Amino acid sequence: MTAALTVGVLTLACSDWDDHYDADITATGTASSNLWENISSNAELSQFTALLQKTGYDKVLAESQTYTVWAPKDNTFDYNYYNSISTDKLLREFVLNHISRYNYAVADEKTPTIYMLNEKAMNFTSGQIGGVSIAKTLGTSNGVLQMLDGKLPFLYNIYESLEPGDFAIDSISNYYHSYDIKVLNTAKSVQGPVVDGQITYLDSVFDESNRLYPLYYAYINREDSNYTMIVPTNEAWTKAKETVSKYFNYVDKFTFLENTGTGTYRKETPVEIDATYLRDSMINYMVMKDLFYNNNLYDNEALNTLQTGQTLRVDSLVGTSYALSGRSTVYSEDAANLFEGAVRVDKSNGAIFVTDSLRMRTWTSWNPPIKVEGENTSYMQSQNVFNSTATATYVTTGTQNPAVKGKLSGNGYMLVTPNTTSTNPDIYIYIPHVRSAVYNIYCVIVPEHITNTYLSEDEVKKNRIKARIGYNETSGSIKDYAMAGFVENDPTKIDTVFVGEFEFPIAYEGTGEYYPYIRLQSQVSSSLTNTHTRTIRLDCLLLIPKELDEYRKAHPDYKYYEGSGYSYY
Repeated sequence: MTAALTVGVLTLACSDWDDHYDADITATGTASSNLWENISSNAELSQFTALLQKTGYDKVLAESQTYTVWAPKDNTFDYNYYNSISTDKLLREFVLNHISRYNYAVADEKTPTIYMLNEKAMNFTSGQIGGVSIAKTLGTSNGVLQMLDGKLPFLYNIYESLEPGDFAIDSISNYYHSYDIKVLNTAKSVQGPVVDGQITYLDSVFDESNRLYPLYYAYINREDSNYTMIVPTNEAWTKAKETVSKYFNYVDKFTFLENTGTGTYRKETPVEIDATYLRDSMINYMVMKDLFYNNNLYDNEALNTLQTGQTLRVDSLVGTSYALSGRSTVYSEDAANLFEGAVRVDKSNGAIFVTDSLRMRTWTSWNPPIKVEGENTSYMQSQNVFNSTATATYVTTGTQNPAVKGKLSGNGYMLVTPNTTSTNPDIYIYIPHVRSAVYNIYCVIVPEHITNTYLSEDEVKKNRIKARIGYNETSGSIKDYAMAGFVENDPTKIDTVFVGEFEFPIAYEGTGEYYPYIRLQSQVSSSLTNTHTRTIRLDCLLLIPKELDEYRKAHPDYKYYEGSGYSYY
């Protein structure tokens, strides 16, 4: 019966952080008694003794495995509080916070940091551990007993802090912990007797993880890390989900216009998804994805000292998650907004900022601008080109005509040349990452003399292009919509031309490689060839969320981010 009780208590005991310990340290003292015998017989450690017994660690410290116990003396800590809390909480916050593996008698250059059994790191210096004075050191038969003049400090790490308590954060807590993983590591656990045919363990080591760590590139459980996390209250979580949800409207069945390379080059392909499941997954992912920041990278270091009520002053913050082209980045004004009204709480591996409102602007996180580079042929293969030939063309700073104003995005463009002098090119370009949102669409056109210094501005010709949108209605059927009018560019510069406003009824992000398309048709008749060119030089296509476009026009000094290509506007 005793063995069964021991297992029931100790299966929550330890995690494996052996790599942080040095087993070569020699203990002082020659006492033949074990740790438990020395602790339980010491009149100054009666309170600590009682708490060890309550958690079952009296038995662990009597075994042969080597530990250093950092034991606070009686009346140097709130014994009544720790005696009143749950066994699991007592074990995690107090008992395991005062025991480390192996012998640590005297601090030296090899052991500046000691990791306790609960993985918390303590600075070990001459005469002190974690800022607490060491009163006495005693060697025992299975380790070292260090008597302290107080308890060691305990701080939750960020992962452990995702629990309701001082703040109403049930929503994010339930979501995050639903992805917890916990597996007993039998190879590293200390095996006990067999009870009723079942192996018991005197010291259990669990491999604990969470499936969201790699998803967001934020290992907020690691004690040797340094993160800042924005933590939404239930109110903030609900408001954010309501906002995000409008961008992720899906249908269970829709038709994709697929390349085939034969016949008409286009084939209608039926697609089926679980729209309800995908929508819920995308909404939760989007709400979470820009909450994490590594304090050791870039301007993020400013988060180490940012306090409640202070204004963050940085050029940018870089999140741990990846956006459309690299890590998520927010610039000064938007970065400062993230922490307005938030409350800082320090943690053992960084800090959290609890907020009643996630202040991400929709375009910096949940519905960003979309840019498709013309030279990126993966979105426009040869099967998409009619009456013409498309070639990715690159221009360096040295080869660009200095008379041409502007800068190429990605230093390249798509050159679409008609097959004959009397035909107009007709190209389809797939658009990734589209949400169910309203976009203002821009076409960035490169002039004829981008590298030709012999052509004067009077000689260069302009384009005349018709744009069409291929998308799906809420019924799932394909719809081809012709944008009003024609697009004509200023042929003296790299010109960003407004194509029109369009609302996509359904979202495509997350469905796989199923995209809507923009079709560009050169519309140059024989009577216009003296002033217009049929050859299309496409730098990129821009789909700018309407709300960003309106904000940008009202705030001309507002900086979004250069990588979006929005600087062309």
